[in-house]
Parts: sequence; C-alpha cells; structure tokens
Amino acid sequence: MKQVILSPFRNCEAHLQTVPDTMEFRGKKYPFLNHFYICNESGEEFTDELTGEINFSQIYNQYREENNIPYTNEIIKLREDCNLSKADMGRLLGFGENQYYRYELGEVPSLSNGRLLRTLIDNREALIHTIKESSLKESRKLKTQKALMNLSVIEGKEKEIHKLIFPPKISLFNGYAITSVNKVRQMILYFLCNMNTGYKTALNKLMFYSDFLMYKEYGVGISGLTYSALPFGNVPNNFKVLYGIFDEIEEVDCEKPYFRPLRECDTNVFDDREISILESVAKVLAHKTCTQLSEINHSENAWLNYRHDAGLLVPFNEAFSLKAF
Repeated sequence: MKQVILSPFRNCEAHLQTVPDTMEFRGKKYPFLNHFYICNESGEEFTDELTGEINFSQIYNQYREENNIPYTNEIIKLREDCNLSKADMGRLLGFGENQYYRYELGEVPSLSNGRLLRTLIDNREALIHTIKESSLKESRKLKTQKALMNLSVIEGKEKEIHKLIFPPKISLFNGYAITSVNKVRQMILYFLCNMNTGYKTALNKLMFYSDFLMYKEYGVGISGLTYSALPFGNVPNNFKVLYGIFDEIEEVDCEKPYFRPLRECDTNVFDDREISILESVAKVLAHKTCTQLSEINHSENAWLNYRHDAGLLVPFNEAFSLKAF
C-alpha cells in the first residue's frame, strides 16, 4: 500500500500510520496492527479500501484459526476442486447462492457453516458422499466426482513433497496461505527465469520477500511455506531440499552450485495480485548478488528478531515492518 496518498478532506498529502490496537469481533477482542492515514492539514484519520482490508483480515484470520473455520482461499479452492459454479456450490452446501458468494468475498462463515466447510475440505469421502446425496443434476454430480478423482491422482503423486515442505496447518506462520506444491514449483521457476544465476541464497531471499510482501499488501502469503532466520538471512524451512525435489529444476554441480529452470513458469497458477507481487520482487531484487540480498535482508525485523534461534518460525505480521518495500 502507498505510504502517501491525497487526502479526501483537503488538497494535501495524507501519510500512512500503523499502531497496535484491538478490535472486537463476535464477542471477543483481537489484537492487530491498525493501518490508517492522517490528513496533514486537518489531522483527520481515515482508511481506504486497502488499509481496511489489511485491518479486518488480521482480525478475521485470528478468529478463523481459533475456531478452525476455513479461510477464503480454502473455500474458493474447494469449489474449484469440485469444478462447480458458485450457484451449484451454494446448492450443494445448502447455504444458498448469495450466502455462499459472500463467503468467497471474504465474509466469515458462522460456526456451523464453517465446520461443515472444514469437514468437506479435510475429508474427501465426506465431500463425495455430500455430492451424491445433493440435489444437483446427475450429470453435474458425475462431472464433479470425475474432477475429484483426477485431482486425487495429482495429489497422490505430490503427497510426499507436500508433507516435506509444508506445515501441518494454515496459520500466521505461513501467512494463512493454502498449500500448493505446484504454486511453490512455479514460484521457483518464475525467479529462476528472471535471475542472473539461480544461487540458493538468492532464491531464499526472493521467496521470502514475495511471501512477506504479499502479506504486507493483502494479508495472505503466496506459497504456504514457513520461514526461519539463519546467519545469511531468512530462508524457507527445508530449503536444503526444496529446490532439488522438482523435476523441472536442475542443479548445476560446479565450484559454486546453482539451479536452472528446465521449463518456463506457468503463471496461470497465480492470481493478478500474486503476479504483481512477483513482478515487484523480481524488478527490485532478482538481479542483485547474494551478498547484496543478504545485506538487505539483515536489516529486516523478520531476521533481526529471530536470528538467535534457527528453530523459531517467523510470524508473517513481521511483514508490516519490511524495509526493502
């Protein structure tokens, strides 16, 4: 988000401010970092669409995690996995089209609806049973079941990779991002196709900044990976094997090993916001040396506050203090 914008109250600048605060949601107060602007002349405080989205997402994410309610991106993925329209998904769940549509827009489901969604996301057998017993047309049921069967084949092939690189649950420590092996694969390919040389140290920093900048701007990460702080900077957990587990990426064994892509990145796996973040990070950082990237990263609170213990996971709310962006 912009540090300075035009004030809606006067013909002057308004500057972004961030202060710790609390907000009540469904009977409980949650801490968050309040983002707002102050008009230089009138002193009036206000939020715009982006600051409002960041503020509320911090509250909603905590409530969802506390009550095991699916996140918006999980709800959308469930429908896409089923190959259903929003109207059909609403009928399948018994919520109604409008209610379901609001969930995809970010409204937090009730506890009962949230628990149903969580069951169907986590239990494929329960999902298939619900489809079979639903009022959907038989042709639609068959199409949906076929889509899920095809998905199961893909998931089976990448199941071991998934267990190796991702945390057991979505949380603040992976930016509340859904976990996708293919999205991680494509992120790595994207940067390898935009770097001078694909050294591991540099890749670590580009992955870190992409995830944390995405969280800073939109309240959700991209990859679903977790990060820690090592002497040379922030790194994805299991980074020692991360770049060598994909067939599309080759390690060049030389005096100073590096990785190179064996195919182009498929950018279709990313939405417009994710693409804009990847482009921003590549433009600013992709052509810097490993030494330069480490020096930049060493100024970040996400490294300074966690460097003393490599076993600590870096929470994504450290993104709000990023200095490189």
